[in-house]
Amino acid sequence: MADRKKGLHISFEGIDGSGKTTVSTNLYLKLREKGYPCFYTVEPTFMRVGALIRLHASRIRNAPQYYLALLFAADRVEHYERIIRKRLEKGYFVISDRYVHSSIAYQGGLLNDPEWVRIINNRVPPPDLAIYLDIDPENALRRKKVSGPFEDASLLKKIRRVYMELVENGELVMVNAEKPLEEVLGEVTKIVESRLNLDLSS
Repeated sequence: MADRKKGLHISFEGIDGSGKTTVSTNLYLKLREKGYPCFYTVEPTFMRVGALIRLHASRIRNAPQYYLALLFAADRVEHYERIIRKRLEKGYFVISDRYVHSSIAYQGGLLNDPEWVRIINNRVPPPDLAIYLDIDPENALRRKKVSGPFEDASLLKKIRRVYMELVENGELVMVNAEKPLEEVLGEVTKIVESRLNLDLSS
């Protein structure tokens, strides 16, 4: 396998219960199996600001969305500068379970102002490939095994609408996450192969 001068950043997006963690970890393991240097990461992080976000998510259900949006943006800057950028410079594939489009969809959708959220995140570059796992909010809620602040189907519908707008303008590549897992994984693999010119076949 030829060395890469610069790595590639792949992010996975979707509402809670869409299968992001399962699918993203599968891709990470597949890349490792094929010998690609890769790194797996999540947002919010477990660094300073990310830990504060996790505290709010688990204990404070009424934190203002604009406040959370600013926290997510700050966490993302630290995430990119301390983790993502350094590994990309070393030629790694970086697989993110959530990245900037999560803020645009979640806080942007709930504030009815995705553009403001986009502005406060404009200091970090977009991923090389962002894959959106689409699922009906009602089905996503049935899948979830733990409770969280986004358990209302009406809220998830607003968030999903923003995600679909991001798909329409070409920022995200959509995969139907309602399909059986093996089909979802297969479609994701084909997207990564075609978009990033890789061979992940067995």
